[in-house]
Amino acid sequence: MDLIEGTAAMWVEALTDDRVWDQQLDGPRFRKAFVKLSQTRRQWPAPADFLEAMPPREQLALTKQPIPADPDSPEMKKRFAELAKVLGMPR
Repeated sequence: MDLIEGTAAMWVEALTDDRVWDQQLDGPRFRKAFVKLSQTRRQWPAPADFLEAMPPREQLALTKQPIPADPDSPEMKKRFAELAKVLGMPR
């Protein structure tokens, strides 16, 4: 029992040192890493093996979509006036 507790504590320290995990983003990655290790390893892996087996985080794709702006809207006129004031320009 002491061996299991010590191993678990070492893994927690190794996986949390200078890292921030997000359960929603990283939970599936943890499962995939353990599945990969269980399929490829015959001995207990080290935390470094686990980190190498983790797939990268999925990221949203950036798209080049223009954001429409109406320079004649009251909000934009107000912002232009504020900017002109900051820059010391007559409006």
